[in-house]
Amino acid sequence: MPVWKKGEALCFDRKFYDGIVLYTQLWPGPVSCVMASSDSPLESFGVVEATPASMPFNCIVLKKNEIAGKEHIRSATIVMASADAFDQLHIAALCRQMGVKCVYVIEYIPETRYQIVALDTHNPAVRLRQNLYLWLNERKRVKAFELCDGLQCNGAPAFSEYREIPNRLLYFDTRVSKEQIIGDDELETRLAALKNKQPLRLAFSGRLIAMKGADHLVQLAVKLKKLNLRFLLSIYGTGDREEEMKRFIERNDLGGEVVMRGAVDFHRQLLPELKEKVDLFVALHRQSDPSCTYLETLSCGVPIVGYRNRAFGGILDLADVGWGVKPDDLDAVAWMILRLDLGRGEIAGKSRNAAGFGRKHDFETTYKNRISHLLSTINGERRP
Repeated sequence: MPVWKKGEALCFDRKFYDGIVLYTQLWPGPVSCVMASSDSPLESFGVVEATPASMPFNCIVLKKNEIAGKEHIRSATIVMASADAFDQLHIAALCRQMGVKCVYVIEYIPETRYQIVALDTHNPAVRLRQNLYLWLNERKRVKAFELCDGLQCNGAPAFSEYREIPNRLLYFDTRVSKEQIIGDDELETRLAALKNKQPLRLAFSGRLIAMKGADHLVQLAVKLKKLNLRFLLSIYGTGDREEEMKRFIERNDLGGEVVMRGAVDFHRQLLPELKEKVDLFVALHRQSDPSCTYLETLSCGVPIVGYRNRAFGGILDLADVGWGVKPDDLDAVAWMILRLDLGRGEIAGKSRNAAGFGRKHDFETTYKNRISHLLSTINGERRP
């Protein structure tokens, strides 16, 4: 995660900053971040600007093309490094040399990386070269894991993929705090609206890009309309498919059913609207990215219908909070939504399950578990 230098101030991604602040509150000692410098300003949406004097942690900004070295971790008790970042795979060996504990954090599995290349790269020669690069990096990643002291896995796919690595922790990324999770009365008020036979309220939030299946959303809307389903689909977010989606909506006369709501504030607008105005969340992610969208949606008591990739499937294996179909099978998604509209009691049941699962994985609890894992690693305890 890069940081942007703006004069004397530093600009951070909001989600990253909030997480580090919570670390400083829970960790029994000082916290330092070693971060790359962004070549350009961060997107204005979701950015925190702070001066070093006002931050509760120390931030070391690397120079261009600089990587973390011995001088950056010399005083550390334990180092957390990103195994998704190719320029941090040397950290485990460095820590081993210096007698410092090292825990990696991992999200993507090889399958997901190859899926992203397939979606984004159409030139066969370029795709082959990128896949070779991914294969070589995965070999380095596995060697780094053999030297580290623990692994924190965001999502079920990574937890399963690297099951041979000892001392693993499974967690689900989320920005929803305990106090923001939908309450029982709030949930029952929304579920009561399911009985009035008004159009089914569907939603999606996230980046409007191919890997998130954004283009499939509007195609799904066409299928639902042909099935004579009365519905409203609200799409939150921006991305490189946005204009194409708007043209598709206009071309297919979907203006009465699909609303492009753009980028909205996560805490002030998105969460309240999901909790109050959404019956079903549609997740057509075409790969196994462990998106925080899953847990954040469930925390609003909204069940999910969509492609059963390994990330969503891993959640469904743990909790009855939605419906998954084979990836890219839009017809199956459409018929599933139509069936649920005719049997809305099933939506209500899984909405309650979703809220219950969200309460077990709120922002504070997730970070407490991650801190506990780090402390046990320092003390020489290893999870089976």
